[in-house]
This record gives sequence, C-alpha cells and structure tokens, in this order.
Amino acid sequence: MRRFLLAVLAFIVYGSLYPFHFDFSRAQGNPLLFLLHAWPTVFDRFLVRDTAVNLLLYFPLGFAAFLAFGRRTPRAVAAALSVGAGLCLSATIEMLQIYDANRTCSMADVLCNFLGCAAGVLAASLFQPRWEFLTVRRKARPDAGGALLLVAAWTCYQLYPGIPQLSRSHLQANISRFLATGVTPVECLSATAEWFAFAVLLNAVAGRLRAPYLALAMLALPLRLLLLDRTLLPAEPLGAAFALLLWLLPGESWRGVLAPSLLGFAIGLRELQPFHFTAEAHPFSWIPFSATFGAERQNAAFVLFRKAFQYGSLLWLYRAEGLTYRTAGACLAVGLFVLEWLERYLPGRSAELTDAALAVLLAGILWGLETRRRPASSKRSMI
Repeated sequence: MRRFLLAVLAFIVYGSLYPFHFDFSRAQGNPLLFLLHAWPTVFDRFLVRDTAVNLLLYFPLGFAAFLAFGRRTPRAVAAALSVGAGLCLSATIEMLQIYDANRTCSMADVLCNFLGCAAGVLAASLFQPRWEFLTVRRKARPDAGGALLLVAAWTCYQLYPGIPQLSRSHLQANISRFLATGVTPVECLSATAEWFAFAVLLNAVAGRLRAPYLALAMLALPLRLLLLDRTLLPAEPLGAAFALLLWLLPGESWRGVLAPSLLGFAIGLRELQPFHFTAEAHPFSWIPFSATFGAERQNAAFVLFRKAFQYGSLLWLYRAEGLTYRTAGACLAVGLFVLEWLERYLPGRSAELTDAALAVLLAGILWGLETRRRPASSKRSMI
C-alpha cells in the first residue's frame, strides 16, 4: 500500500503541475496570503466540473494514506495524518500554481481536495478488514504480487495520462471519432485477449472474480473519452464484451490455457499487421529503448504500459501453467525478436531490440516478486 500511496502522490503532482512551466516573477508577496484570498467569483458549470475533479482526485490519496498509516498507528491517528497530508499537499500545489500562467490558484480547490481526501479516509476505514484479508492472501500466494503489478500496468495502459479534459467540444470530437472508426478483426481479437488476460490476473488478486465486477472495470473504456489525448476504438468495447462472455462460460481450468494462447496469437497478429511486406528491409536497431526515448513522452509512455502489460501477462500466464520465468522469458524474448526482425519488411515500422529486452526485464521483475513473497523454507530458483 505504501507503493500505491507513492504512485497516487506522483500522479496528483504530475496531473496538477503538468507541463511544469513556472514563472516565479508572476506573483509578488506571500503566496499563502494570496491563496487564502483566492475564492471563485462566479458559480458556473466550470466550477462544478472542477469541484467534481478535485473531489475524485484526492479520494484515492485519503484511501491509500489511511491504509498505509493504519498499519502502525491507531485509526484516529492514521485518519488525522491522512487528511493533514492531503491538506498540506493541496495547499502546496495551489500555491505553486500561482506561478503557472495556465493554472488558477483557488482556495475552493483546497477545500474540495480536503473533502475528497476525507471521503477516501472514511471509505478506507470501512474497507480495512477486507484489505487485511487480501494482504494475508497475497502473502500466502507468491504469484499474486506479480498479478497485482500487471493489473496496475493495465490501469495505466487504459487511463494514462489520467488528466481529464471536461469540455463539450472535446467529448463530441472523441464520440465522432469513435463512430467514424471501423472495426478490424485484429484490433477486436487483441482487445478480447487483453481483457480476458486482465480478468485472469484480477481473479488471482481478488481470489474470485465475479462477472459484474469485470463489467464494472470495463467502465474505464467510456472514461477514456474524457481524457486528454486519448481516444476509444469501437473494437475495444466489442472485445471487452467478448471477453466477458468468455468469462461467463462454465469451468475454470480451460481459462489458464485459453488466456496465454489468445494473448500470444493477438500479439503476433498486431505486430505484423497490416501484413504488407516490402522487398527491401529497413535497418534494425540493436540499442534497446532507443525509439522509446526518442519519441514524444506521452505516446512513448502509453506504448510502454501497453507492452509491459501484454508481455508481463503472457509471462505470468505461462508461469501459472508450470513454466519457469527463465523458460517463459527466453521463449518470449526469442519470439519477439523474430517478430521485430520481420518488421524490417513492414513500411513505417521501427525494428529494434526493445521488445525482446523488455520481455527479459519483466521476467526478472516477476521472478523477483515471486521469490520475495515465497516462504524462506520453500524458496528455490525458478529463473
């Protein structure tokens, strides 16, 4: 939970101060006094929108902080520390926004952030017994740590950068783009495979995943219509619906076989589409992550989250079927290297060593999580 708290803090700071363009000559005097007098002068739909965003933004902070502080302190102390941390963070960010020409410092935002954090603390206090049960269960199951990491990667893949753009024109443009985009079989298969793999991972974390909870997680798809620089393809909700239908089928043993097979096949098809090969090969880059570091930051992060989820899930699923991470990582790295080598003949593609290196890196991370959670008496090398 401490890692989740740090992730929430990083997300709030990133989302509130992005793109970090400050001019410290903009304001004179005490920034705290400026903040205390900065109240909205009009009540309109933009104020309502900002209120909702601020409440939702600080809710996970209060939730995570209470569970993190509550491990070593009494509940009342944990609650006070959580809301105090939320209040201090909000006030600090609002004072920094004084020096950003594209931001507005507002005491109303601090109040809404405080209320959102307090609501998160209240929810966490009610959820704490269930969280303690899940914590004990994850420690008893070494594979649950890797599954939780991949669920986090999936969440980032779906909702990155997580910054809402709540304007009618933005929403209408995204809806129009959604309705005008066709459905391709490869994208539909890829979405089905990803959602089904996500369901298997979530089932490993929670112990038992009921279909309504999977359907609830799919609400992340329409939320993407409200996010900055994100779109939604028609193949994605269609693939999610297919995955939900597969999850409703009776039996569980077949899921462990279908999930990696479906995901591996989808990765191969997606890497080679549109299957228009040229006679002349493009250069192959032997420097891992060269194209990633050279690309625009937001697009590079999105691609990295997607590949981390896909490759990590495939490794985890094969590990669940009995393979070691060493064997699964080697096989996946070789397979991805072959796909990248073939991409030299696809126009507009950058063939490089990144995917194979990422597979090896993820295999090492997942193996480390597994061995760290395994009891000392039963630890053995699995990579």
